[in-house]
Amino acid sequence: MTAADDAPLAPQPALASWRRRAVAVTVDAVVLAFVVLVTLLLAGVRAEQIDRTIREGEPIVMLLLFIAPRAVYDTVFIGSRSQTPGKRWLGIKVVDAGDASPIGYSRAFGRWVSTAAFWALFTVPGIVDHLWPLRDRRNQTLHDKVVRSLVVRA
Repeated sequence: MTAADDAPLAPQPALASWRRRAVAVTVDAVVLAFVVLVTLLLAGVRAEQIDRTIREGEPIVMLLLFIAPRAVYDTVFIGSRSQTPGKRWLGIKVVDAGDASPIGYSRAFGRWVSTAAFWALFTVPGIVDHLWPLRDRRNQTLHDKVVRSLVVRA
């Protein structure tokens, strides 16, 4: 037996509940929608024009209005702070599943890509992904498993 064997184990962070995660995702969606809408209005785009464009579902516009901003938002906030504003407000953060360290920008982007891929596969995989923590012992989504991350109480 060595001295390392006698050392106390580092306490494991408390896992974030599914409810906290769901509310954080909702808060982030509202914050991001507000920022995108205000930016468009300040740029001189009329509300009717935004509504018409969204209803018509033009692919490039959908990319610029919904996909790219969310990718940047999630990657920058999780990569730099381990928290989006919604996660911060709910007192949770994204960490490495092994040592609870920050996951950084590349894994934060990979986490977003895997989430987007699940949603792109006809919605059902996206729903399954976001409901997965309800049956997982570590409260992980499938996109957490892809990049080896956990969402814990901050």
